[in-house]
Formats: sequence, C-alpha cells, structure tokens
Amino acid sequence: MALSPTQPNQQPIASEPFYRKFQRACLALCIVIAPIVLGLGLGIAPGGGLNVPSNPAILVAAYQAASPLQVQLFLFLNALVPYFFPLSFIGLGLVAMPRSPWLATIGMFFGLAGSLPYGMFLGPMTEYANVAQLGNNAAYQALLIDFKERGAILFLAGSWVIGHLIGYVLISIALARSRAIPLWAAILIIVGIPFQMAGYGANLPVLQDICFALIFIGSIPAALAMLKRPDKAGSVHAGEEPMTTT
Repeated sequence: MALSPTQPNQQPIASEPFYRKFQRACLALCIVIAPIVLGLGLGIAPGGGLNVPSNPAILVAAYQAASPLQVQLFLFLNALVPYFFPLSFIGLGLVAMPRSPWLATIGMFFGLAGSLPYGMFLGPMTEYANVAQLGNNAAYQALLIDFKERGAILFLAGSWVIGHLIGYVLISIALARSRAIPLWAAILIIVGIPFQMAGYGANLPVLQDICFALIFIGSIPAALAMLKRPDKAGSVHAGEEPMTTT
C-alpha cells in the first residue's frame, strides 16, 4: 500500500501581532492626514501663508484684518502639523522600502529634514498675532525682524522649503519604481510640487492649495498599501526561527 507523501515543517502561519497592525494603521493615518492638516493650516493663514515680508507691519496688518476665529484655527492646525508630517514621510518611505530602499531612505531623510523644523514657525506666528492685538508695537516688530534674520532660523526655514519638496519628489519616484502604488498616484504627488514652488514665487495661496490637494489624492493608495503591507516577521511560520543574513 503506497504511503501518502508528508509535508515536513508544515505549520500554520502565526497571526500578526496587534501592535504591528496598530503601527501600520497609525502610519497610514499620518500619510493621509498630513497633507490635509498642512494644506488647511496654510490655506487659512492671514496674509496667505506663503511669503513672510521683510516688514512685519504687513503681516501684522493681515492678522488685524483676519477674524479671531481664523487666527485661532490657523494656529491650532499648524500646531498639529509636527505630529503628523514627519511620520507621514516615514510611512511613505516604508511603503517603498522593500523594492527601492536607497531612494526611499534618501527621500525620508529629506522629508524629515523639511518636516521636523515646522513647529519652529508656530512661535513667531503666535507673536505676530499678539503684536496685532497690541496694535503695531514698533519695538516688538523690531524684535521679530531680528528673530527672523538669525542664521539658525534662516537655516531651519531653508530646510523646511527644500527638504519637504525634495522629499516628496524622491519618495514618489521610489514608490513608482517599487510599484507599491499605482503610477498615477506617484505622478500626482510629483506634479503637486511645482504648484507649491510657483505659489512661493507668485505669492498665490491657491497654488499651494492645489499642491496639497494633489498630494492628498496621491497619498491615499500609499496609505492603503501601508495597511496591506506584508510584514516579514509576521510571515515566519510558528515555531521557526527567522532566516538570518550576513
């Protein structure tokens, strides 16, 4: 009588731990929320949120013309940005990492360099709101000019502008190369960047709104890919040791 062949080491695959699912869900949430919070925060900014004039009186006047609700909402939304924006770059990079590791890593580096300093801008913006309430205090305006022109502040401001733009471009190329998301989604993110750059040059906030709208749409497939991303550690058979590499 013939014996049926056996399948050695055939064991059920261990279920993925809850904390890994939770990590991916949080990163997916950051991927889609970051462009929403940032776009809305900059979109309702007094003075347009793009060009900080050399004369603070211009921006103070913009704060005086804005309603108190607009100012408070602007400050609140921008206070949320540092909690979502850096993690969104990490999430996007991790989606592309398996098949495009170097480009994803460099993109995350630029993205973090551009997103981590963002919280620094909240302090001066709050002070502009305070000066607007005080009524164009000349001494306070001079202090704001001195703060804005400090070398360290200029470095952080340049890091924000250059870092988040290059970060989005590199990570989008990595996502397209890795085929982690549809090509159209990666293209939308890349296409949004020139709108942001043109918005800075022309001081047109609507171009900035278009940029983050395109990034948001392109980020949705990346967030879904993060939720469905296979976890190598979770695919190891129960009772087996993961393979090590040198």
